[in-house]
Amino acid sequence: MASNPYILLTGPLLMGSLLSYFLNGAFAMQIYHYYMNYAATDRRFFVYLVAVVVVIELLHMAFSSHTTYSFLAAGYGDPTVFVNAPFSGAALPALNAAGGFCTQIFFAWRILILTKSIFGKIAAGLVALLAGMQCAAGFGVSIQFTLLDGKIEAVKSLNRTIIVWLAGSVSCDVLISIAMVFVLIFARSSTAYSSSKNVLNALIIHTIENGMITTVCALVDLICFLVFPDNFYYICFEYLLGRLYANVLLATLNGRQRMRLAATNEHEFSGRSTGQKSLNNTTNQVQLGALRSYPTPTHQTSKTYPVVSVTTDVQIDDDDSSMPKSRMYP
Repeated sequence: MASNPYILLTGPLLMGSLLSYFLNGAFAMQIYHYYMNYAATDRRFFVYLVAVVVVIELLHMAFSSHTTYSFLAAGYGDPTVFVNAPFSGAALPALNAAGGFCTQIFFAWRILILTKSIFGKIAAGLVALLAGMQCAAGFGVSIQFTLLDGKIEAVKSLNRTIIVWLAGSVSCDVLISIAMVFVLIFARSSTAYSSSKNVLNALIIHTIENGMITTVCALVDLICFLVFPDNFYYICFEYLLGRLYANVLLATLNGRQRMRLAATNEHEFSGRSTGQKSLNNTTNQVQLGALRSYPTPTHQTSKTYPVVSVTTDVQIDDDDSSMPKSRMYP
C-alpha cells in the first residue's frame, strides 16, 4: 500500500498542535502561580509584561487552532487545501516574534541591573538590538506572506526574511546565556560565602538550561525550513517556539522567591552559628572573670559582699537587607 503523500504535511502540523497545547497548559499554571504570589507586589513593568505575553499566547492559541482546523478538519480529504494557508497561519510568525521579544527584553533589563559595568551595558544593548531585529523580521514574514495571498509554495521566496528572524532569535538567546553566565561567574568570584556561591551556581545552571531550550528550538526550526522546505517540519517547531519563550519568562519570574528563600535561610543559619559562638565566648569570659575577681574573706567573716550578676544578651538581626536581593534576583 502506497504511503500517504500528505503525511509530511499533516503529521508535523498535528504534533505541533498537540505539543503547543501541552505548553499552553504549563503556561497557564505558571500564570496562576505568578498572579497568586507576585502580581500584587511585583514591579508594574513585570505585571504589564506578563499581561502582554498572556494576550499574545491567547491570540496564538486561537490562530493556531484555526489553522490546524482548516487543514485537518475543514480540508479533510481535499488536497487543494495545502495550496493556500488560512489568514490565521500568516499571523503566527508575528506572534512568535512578539513573544520572543518580550522575553529577550526582560533578560536585557536583567543583565543591565545585575552589573553596571561597560560589559553589562554593551551586552544589554546588543540583546535589545537583536531582539528588535528578530521581532521586526517576524512581522515582516507575516506581512509578506499575507501579500502573497497565503500561497504555501511562495514561502520559499521569503527565505531571507525567515533566516533573519530565526537566526536573530538564536543569536539573541546565545548572547543572553553568555552574558548572564559571565555576570554570575563574576559575582560568584566576588563572594567568600559558600552559601552564596551555591545559590549562584544554581542560577548559572538555570540560565544555561533556559537559554538552551529556546536556542535549540529556533535553530532546529531554521534548519528544517532550509533543508525540508516542502513539508511542515518547520511548522511543528514554529508552533512551539513562542510557547517556550513564554514559559521561560514565567519560570524565571516565579523562581525568584525560591532563590531568595534559599539565600535567606543560608544567611540566617550562618548568622545564628556566628551568634552562638559569640555567646559561648562571652559567657566563658564572664565566668572566668567572676572567679578571678571574687574576693576571698579571711578575717572579716561576718562582712557581707555584694554579688554582681552579669547577663549577656546576643540579638541576631534577621533583617537580610545587607543581601542585594534586587541585584542578585531582580
